[in-house]
Order: sequence, then structure tokens, then C-alpha cells
Amino acid sequence: MLNKKIILEMNIQEILKKYPSLIEILKKHGMHCNECFFSEKVNLREALESSRLPSEEIIEEIIVYLEK
Repeated sequence: MLNKKIILEMNIQEILKKYPSLIEILKKHGMHCNECFFSEKVNLREALESSRLPSEEIIEEIIVYLEK
């Protein structure tokens, strides 16, 4: 089982290097993190908070996807 807190604290580039297919989930929600200059400097939690998107829904979708 994945630890939600660990995923939230990973920076965007770490997440995309480890789980490159997650870019599709992020893009689906309007987050183009792979194109963002700040993706090396912010973690997933910060990116979700600043996007004003439904962060809990997105992180749950990511967790479910990664647990497959």
C-alpha cells in the first residue's frame, strides 16, 4: 500500500521520473506539470493547492492508479 503522505511530499519531477504515466492523470485535470519550470521545486501537495483543483480527488485517483 502506498503512503499518501510520501506521494504528496515528492516533487513533481521525482514523481514523473518514477511514475511517468501519471502525467496523463495530471493533464486530465488540467495540470501540465511536466511543462512547468517550478516542477523541480514544488511537491505534489503544493502543486495541487496552488492549482485550486480538487486535490483530494486527484491524489486518490493517483493512489488507486499506482496500487494497480
